[in-house]
Amino acid sequence: MTTTIAKLSTGLIVLAAAAGSASPVAAQPNFHLESTIAFSSTRGGNLEVYLMAPDGTDQRRLTDNPAGDGFAALSPNGKKIVFDSNRNRAPAEPVNTSDLFVMGTDGGEQTLLTRGSSATWSPDSKWIAFHASASGTGLPLRTDPGSATSDSDIFAVNVDDLLAGAAAPRNLTRDWTEPAGQRIRVADDPDWSPDGQRIVFTAHDAGDNPPQPPFLSNSAEVYALDPAGTGPPERLTYTSVPGDDKSDEEERSPAWSADGTRIVYSCRIGGGAADFELCVTDAAGTTRVQLTNNTVPDLTPTFSPDGARIVFHRPVLVEGQITQQQFTIPSTRDPDGPFAAATQLTSPPGGNLFANWGELRVHD
Repeated sequence: MTTTIAKLSTGLIVLAAAAGSASPVAAQPNFHLESTIAFSSTRGGNLEVYLMAPDGTDQRRLTDNPAGDGFAALSPNGKKIVFDSNRNRAPAEPVNTSDLFVMGTDGGEQTLLTRGSSATWSPDSKWIAFHASASGTGLPLRTDPGSATSDSDIFAVNVDDLLAGAAAPRNLTRDWTEPAGQRIRVADDPDWSPDGQRIVFTAHDAGDNPPQPPFLSNSAEVYALDPAGTGPPERLTYTSVPGDDKSDEEERSPAWSADGTRIVYSCRIGGGAADFELCVTDAAGTTRVQLTNNTVPDLTPTFSPDGARIVFHRPVLVEGQITQQQFTIPSTRDPDGPFAAATQLTSPPGGNLFANWGELRVHD
């Protein structure tokens, strides 16, 4: 895959050179990329995919069906959206059994890709990485959307080749999660780095699988792997001490900053059993800065395209009912200074969650 990205870069150089000989008018693009948040909402009864502006305005619905659609992510070129849906699950399968679909940014041409969940795009918008059952028969371990399966691994595939029947998803972590044919780890929640050279993800011990809320896995940590699948993954987070394979905390849902220098993730530190905060580390995992400090779970964070803010969801109490809503917060903090207040983006009706901040291609 790294070779593919290199070939793509070479192709872009050739195209750029050709464009240089054309007229200035012809070389001008007729679109721009606009900061946009993809998210899911239950306001219509089912979990559906929406888009909105970074300030929470201009919310528009993209999917509309009796199933649940979530974990939407805009491609880096702003032209497509990949998302989870349980619309194809068999009646006997758990309700959170999901397949991956791709669609246009207007919600059109919704197309089945493969069984799996929580997809992330490569920087050239040609590949996706995701987690899925290694055997193809594993079922979700938990009851939450996007749950890993009992034999979940990280996969990658070229989307066009997959749709053409010319390629199948490649398992990138099988040798690491199941050495000598024995499952010892479960991997999920990948995110592709902006330079295409690394994929971060989380993994936990195979026996550390609480099936009910709050789904705590004390052994869960953040790792990084080569998209080509060479070599073992590198561990980036240590909630006890470096070199210790166990911890009494947990990390979830890592995501890269657009410049590739930082990773944000949900970190269960210092509080109650389900008290997840937001933490940011450098790309090597050598530092950790806590961004939030409260008694509720702050989950599924992603950076804004300019790296200045982070969007995430947390529960709020509205008229006696707990509902998940989206917030933003500055992406930097002085470790010795105060915690910044979060800005709420969404409100009922319904829960609004699973945000992913990207860019939408808009024609001029």
